[in-house]
Amino acid sequence: MKKSTLLIMLVAVVAAVAVYFLEIKDAKPRDETPDSSRPAFTFKREDITSIAIKRPAGNVVLESHDGKWQLKEPVAAPVNDSAVDSLVTDITNARVERTMTASAEETKSFGLSEPAVTVEVKLKDGKQHRIRLGSKDFSNLSSYAYLDDAKEVSLVPASLLTSADKSVNDLRDLTVLGGLSQYDVSNVTIKNSNGTFTLSKSGGDWVLKTPQEVPADETEVSSILSDLTSAKATEVASESGTDLAAFGLDKPVINIAAQLSAGGEKQFSIGTTKSGETTNYYAKSSDRAPVFKVDSALYEKLNAKPSSLRSKQVVKLNSDNLNRIWIKNPNTTVQAEKNSEGKWIIKEPKEQKDKEVIASKLTDAFESSKATEVIDKPSASILSKLAKPAIEARYTTKDGKTTIVKVSAADGDDVYARVEGSPTVFKVNKQLLDTLSFKATDLTM
Repeated sequence: MKKSTLLIMLVAVVAAVAVYFLEIKDAKPRDETPDSSRPAFTFKREDITSIAIKRPAGNVVLESHDGKWQLKEPVAAPVNDSAVDSLVTDITNARVERTMTASAEETKSFGLSEPAVTVEVKLKDGKQHRIRLGSKDFSNLSSYAYLDDAKEVSLVPASLLTSADKSVNDLRDLTVLGGLSQYDVSNVTIKNSNGTFTLSKSGGDWVLKTPQEVPADETEVSSILSDLTSAKATEVASESGTDLAAFGLDKPVINIAAQLSAGGEKQFSIGTTKSGETTNYYAKSSDRAPVFKVDSALYEKLNAKPSSLRSKQVVKLNSDNLNRIWIKNPNTTVQAEKNSEGKWIIKEPKEQKDKEVIASKLTDAFESSKATEVIDKPSASILSKLAKPAIEARYTTKDGKTTIVKVSAADGDDVYARVEGSPTVFKVNKQLLDTLSFKATDLTM
């Protein structure tokens, strides 16, 4: 290699190293632009004592007492915590992206000659701040605003306009049973067009007490209690709630009495009125004055039939409390026992004796199967199918209690199952029969 070529290569390497250390290594990306915005205000959320929102559609006043917000105007009422928290956050976190001097024509085009919303904030130290909000800019990410007595127009986040441009119904708590969770309820009596029935929690499980005492479907009960305790009104029909007859609440179509775990009771009623071909639904709770208008979906959910709330599970097994399982099916008879180490060991048939068994194969079929129909008064034909069952299973607990379950032969795509001692028969997909018709060799590990 010629010396001149080598020299050129060395110069290029040195230049590249210099560029890297001087310009590239510590440089910021070319498309990174510094944040030139500044806070709109310096106060903190805990400094705010009241917020007044003035809109052409109506004014709203909110007050904070010991960190708890309340609606004061146009009516005294609890607030929608989420909506008010968003408003307070957007006010205290607002940043001015840029400012500009606007002509009269520009002020009008920015929506500031007649602001869409004016927000007035009062602080603990007596100071006040005002935000006059106009329209959003072309990007819909920012809004034009006048802050306090500034003459220049500021660009602030559009979320501030969104949070502030709320009606009284947006900012008040429209939960009919305000502050109540489904987990606060220990007992509930429902009277509707399908009769009167009671649900009660017993040992952590829900039981349908009337018209007969049977296990309840935990999912269905949770769903109905969730809908009840979280029910939101579409609007407030009456603040005073005195003229109940006007809303059909003098003779409600649904009455609910909820007993609380901490003590006490809450009453909830739904009434109806007709307006032409339209049925309107109104609700009232015993501890709140207003009458709320609610949608028909809540009525339909609470107008449940007792049968829809009862458990569709043939038998509920606590696997941890079992120590012996015996199952006879068309292919084999299996008996397994739990040893001192908690392992399930086959005792019968003898060719599989002392082998460890997968216990879930003996229990999960009943745990996962749900009835398509619950029959409290089975016909003689159904009972005759269970007189000579295709499957008989016996589950014995540590205290010696044995639950016997019988499953009929297939009747088309279905089978019938029954717990001995109970009059109730469950109609179940024949997959239950197929799953329980195992061979002993299918069970071992």
